Amino acid sequence: MQFEQALCCAGLRPRAVIADGKWRRCATEDKPKKRNGAYKLALDGRIGWFRNWALSDDLNTWRADGETRIAPVDWDRINRQREQERRDRLAAIHAVRRFWAVLGPMQALPKYLADKLLTAQGCGGVRMWRGQIVVPITDKAGRLMNVQLINSQGRKLFWKGAPVQGGCYLIDRPHAALTAICEGFATGLAVFQAMKHARVMVAFDCGNLLPVVQAMAPTGNVCFIADNDHGTQERRGVNPGIEKATNAASLIEAGVWWPKDIEGTDAADAIKEWGDGAHKRLERQIQGAARYVAAGVARPP
Repeated sequence: MQFEQALCCAGLRPRAVIADGKWRRCATEDKPKKRNGAYKLALDGRIGWFRNWALSDDLNTWRADGETRIAPVDWDRINRQREQERRDRLAAIHAVRRFWAVLGPMQALPKYLADKLLTAQGCGGVRMWRGQIVVPITDKAGRLMNVQLINSQGRKLFWKGAPVQGGCYLIDRPHAALTAICEGFATGLAVFQAMKHARVMVAFDCGNLLPVVQAMAPTGNVCFIADNDHGTQERRGVNPGIEKATNAASLIEAGVWWPKDIEGTDAADAIKEWGDGAHKRLERQIQGAARYVAAGVARPP
């Protein structure tokens, strides 16, 4: 059994296997968004170790001579843990819905939006709590899954324990000619207010762009509005906003747009920095980047 095969049998899903004698964290089959796995492969590639914390704390050993010791998994414990996680998740969803039911609508433009030169257009589904914006996160059927709270300084929080993956804030428009999919709430408002014929799906995080596509299956003219994380790129050599949007777009062959030559990172920052004519400029660029997506063309990720 090769080392890669041993990792696969243990439920580990590394992007690549590197023999450098260092512990490397990786995703697991049942927790693909987290890094609950780890492996270490010796420099000569003859011996390796790995763990899957989603299943067990035990250390597993692989040897090139064919001897592989994988610790037994306590499936009863794992199943009990997963059932408890399911119950906790449902309890959190019910708590979110009780919280949402007592909230009032937005009656005045919050400071957070005013500072970004945005209006209340597109905020029809938003509510307020103690001066904070409360944005609903719903599934494809429109059922509330979670909320995002945004204070006047832009600090954002989700309801602890409730799911976000696959959910979005949909800013719909009758007979929309284009679907724009973006990360943040302010970005979504900027696009919606600039484009008079677009509907917007706010995914809240670049890691949720792909799950939103898989859950919502958008068709017609579609464009991903990526955050340009140029600061992260300078520090770490990666641009997660653009990379995640590009990966999600490739699943359905959609277009991708991101702001260039600005100090900020997203479409809302572009609107503020560009000044006069910003809305028309944004609309023109996004329309040029959009691609037509037919039903049923999604490819496996």
